[in-house]
Amino acid sequence: MTKAELIERIARARSLPPDITKKDIEKIVTLAFDEIASYFAKAKVTRAQSPKFSFPHFGTFVKKRRSARRGVNPRTLEPMQIDACYTLDFRNSGELRDAMNHARPEPESSTRRARRTVASVDAAGVAAESPTFALTEQVDSEEQLRAAPLQRVRGSVGSNRVRSA
Repeated sequence: MTKAELIERIARARSLPPDITKKDIEKIVTLAFDEIASYFAKAKVTRAQSPKFSFPHFGTFVKKRRSARRGVNPRTLEPMQIDACYTLDFRNSGELRDAMNHARPEPESSTRRARRTVASVDAAGVAAESPTFALTEQVDSEEQLRAAPLQRVRGSVGSNRVRSA
């Protein structure tokens, strides 16, 4: 969603007074986000606490400091130093998580497959079901990604070394 789409959705809300224009809504949205941005820009991160902005039923933004670390340039595969920086971490609320997960229930066919059996003919000519080809559940793509070994390329560009993690 873009800023213009957000303003359009707010303008279509029926609970607003009829004398509020899209320009007024645009000023309010801009002012709200400018205030949040200036709060995080000015706030200091300490060991004891981090600046937070919490919006009920939506989530919480927390300013965090990421320390300097070594990384790899994905284009050239050369090692590089990544500088320390500040970033925002977002944790969604339980209400938002539930709304996202229950808004569109997945159809039954996408999570489970019907049991398939393959008929084979034995030496006597009698058809028998082969249990070795029976599938009862489809593996989700996330599970497949977690189970698959990760491969990383180490060394220079011309190197053919591949290591499983």
